[in-house]
Amino acid sequence: MNPFYKSIILLSILMIYSCGQQSKNDIDTNKEAYKTTMNRLIEDVWNNQNLEMIPEVFTEDIEMHLGGLDFNLKGYSAIKKDYIQPTFDAFPDIKHVYDMLLIDGDKVAMSFYGEGTHKNEYDGVQATNKVLKYRGMAFFRMEGNRIAEVWTHSNWATKFLKLHN
Repeated sequence: MNPFYKSIILLSILMIYSCGQQSKNDIDTNKEAYKTTMNRLIEDVWNNQNLEMIPEVFTEDIEMHLGGLDFNLKGYSAIKKDYIQPTFDAFPDIKHVYDMLLIDGDKVAMSFYGEGTHKNEYDGVQATNKVLKYRGMAFFRMEGNRIAEVWTHSNWATKFLKLHN
């Protein structure tokens, strides 16, 4: 075979192979960006109760699947109105931390802990003034540097019921 054609074939193979590969720098950059987003979610949105950060953390059409609470939400206005704000209202001192964060491609897994005092009505239940402590896991799908989908499961519901006993 002509050396020119061999070069063309080799170059084509290299181009095809490299198009599907992310460089280590790209992967590391994505991981750092995703970690920053998770820190914003925990610190800015949850711990500092800064609802103005929601558009910076979530995509506009975010899908949230709350396994332990058995409902799904779509869009950051629904998440704010139907989930986050009522939680802040009922548990004004709520705080979260994560103790494990795993990133693989555009997926992020988090193990978290939360606690807050039940100071106001929540989901039809009058305040108990007791501290709710719970653990959970969340799995995120990222688009760009924002959360596009999240699946969570925690023992929130079980622990919340125990506040009344």
